[in-house]
Amino acid sequence: MKDNFVNVKGAKIHFIEEGEGKPFLLFHGARFNAYTWVETGTVSAISSAGFKAISVDFPGFGKSQNGDFDSLSSFIKDFMDTMNIQKAYLLGASMGGEAVLGFAVDNPKMVEGLVLVGAVGVPSYESRLKNLDGKPILLIWGEKDSVSPRRNAEIVLNHVKSAKFIIVGKQHACYLDDAKKFNEEIIKFLKGE
Repeated sequence: MKDNFVNVKGAKIHFIEEGEGKPFLLFHGARFNAYTWVETGTVSAISSAGFKAISVDFPGFGKSQNGDFDSLSSFIKDFMDTMNIQKAYLLGASMGGEAVLGFAVDNPKMVEGLVLVGAVGVPSYESRLKNLDGKPILLIWGEKDSVSPRRNAEIVLNHVKSAKFIIVGKQHACYLDDAKKFNEEIIKFLKGE
């Protein structure tokens, strides 16, 4: 596992990389950073499953500099372009989930599959969710998520037939409640189970 930096549109962006294979990008929520996915064992689980796990600090978070980006969604595209990643799996939690979803509906060809964890802001993208139909999508929510209502997951399920919903843990940051089950579900998803 190594700490790396890349210059994205003039901003020094930090990411952690482990493994070889298809890229799997991980994006954190507002109170977290790239190391969160190391601490939960998610980076190791994904790389052990034969993927290249890339956990990214959003601009202005963790060790990344702030930059001039239109939105977090457009930052994801800028990051992938800079890294020369044409297509990837993407995971986003909460704020990161909204960023990943916004990126995905605008750039479906760059999306191998999505894992949305308690994503916020989903209704804003409802009219464009049909762009993702046929893509594998895993929706993971905590049983008692008080930040992102389950309705957000239901909106995705209503528009994307290839989406699947599961409950892990209790709180909004459900991966902190039960990291083991969280990681197991992601690996099953990647194996198409």
